[in-house]
Amino acid sequence: MRRWFSVYLMRKTFFVIAAVLLCSIPRPGFAAEEEIGITLSAGKRVDNLDWSIAGGGVNVLSELTWKDIESYQVKGKARIYIGRVYLRGHAAFAFIVEGENQDSDYAGNDRTLEWSRSNNKADSGNLWDVSGGAGYVFRFAPAGGRLDLIPVVGLSYHKQNLRITDGFQTIPALGPFPGLDSTYSASWAGPWAGVDAVYSRGRLTITGSVEYHIAGFNAVADWNLRTDFAHPVSFEQWADGRGVVAGLGAEYALDERWTLAGSFDIQDFRTSAGTDRTCSRLAGPPIRQLNG
Repeated sequence: MRRWFSVYLMRKTFFVIAAVLLCSIPRPGFAAEEEIGITLSAGKRVDNLDWSIAGGGVNVLSELTWKDIESYQVKGKARIYIGRVYLRGHAAFAFIVEGENQDSDYAGNDRTLEWSRSNNKADSGNLWDVSGGAGYVFRFAPAGGRLDLIPVVGLSYHKQNLRITDGFQTIPALGPFPGLDSTYSASWAGPWAGVDAVYSRGRLTITGSVEYHIAGFNAVADWNLRTDFAHPVSFEQWADGRGVVAGLGAEYALDERWTLAGSFDIQDFRTSAGTDRTCSRLAGPPIRQLNG
């Protein structure tokens, strides 16, 4: 049932985009303007990830956190006007250079009776995002400039490939332990709807966007030191999620070819309770609750 629901959402979004394009064909009396803007940028990115599972009557049995995952990102963006049709998309790739991971296990509810904790490095891996959408332009002409307000719908895919190394056992205080090289790969994918705003005056353009996402969350892990787990897939997780993405940017045209630009983007994705399935070498796969 869950697989069917995800496919249904993607198909429905495709038809919404098709309808927007059809309704946006320039009508008599509307100038068929064409504008294409393509930018390539690089900068710093910081990610955080937190998930926990419940089991054995304990509401937080185990919790994994990745904090201050720093990476350097390259991002390509395109913004295209064809009459009142508006198309925009981006693709980004980041390689991780710094980060911390904590793995905690509890014997009591609400993160009490912590009996195991390791603090580890998470300074390798990669992140990438792909998103595209289409919308309809509502254009205004405030004094001295141009303002476009654009309802947009689209699809996006986000991937986090994380690695845990340099194990250090904090509880009990055993210190460093060798051989840790575990991986955790999470993806968020689904449709979104939002609004773009583009204000232009002279050489200056200011952009802003807000998006609301419906995302299916899936993750696969390989816990390399756990001999009781299967490899390379030690456990899988899936859940239904929601997300908000917002961005603000400014561009200043130096000439017809070159533009000086800067931007700030923020993403916040969360899931409801889902499913955690362990792939064990010793017995059948236990199913546990993945906390939202």
